[in-house]
Amino acid sequence: MIERRTESRTYLSDVSGQILIDEHRTVPCIVSDRSVSGIRVTLPGAEDVPDAFVLTVDYTGELIVCRAAWRKVDQIGCSVDAPAAARRPTSRIWRQTALV
Repeated sequence: MIERRTESRTYLSDVSGQILIDEHRTVPCIVSDRSVSGIRVTLPGAEDVPDAFVLTVDYTGELIVCRAAWRKVDQIGCSVDAPAAARRPTSRIWRQTALV
């Protein structure tokens, strides 16, 4: 299999979470394959989840703003709106210009 991820995963184990559909509805899910910029969630009926949603991770108590990048019947691959401090520079040139 060809690895297409641009960043390494921060954890591989599956942990439980909740997708907040709106202020009255949540959907349980399994959080997997997390990296700084992305995450995969598994749940029945992934097509019923909006393109942008808030994900809570039960193990850590985190609230993560997600945007669907791809979908399967029971999975959603999401980009994560991480704060700038959490993003890693992609090159040494970027770091040097950011410090100037």
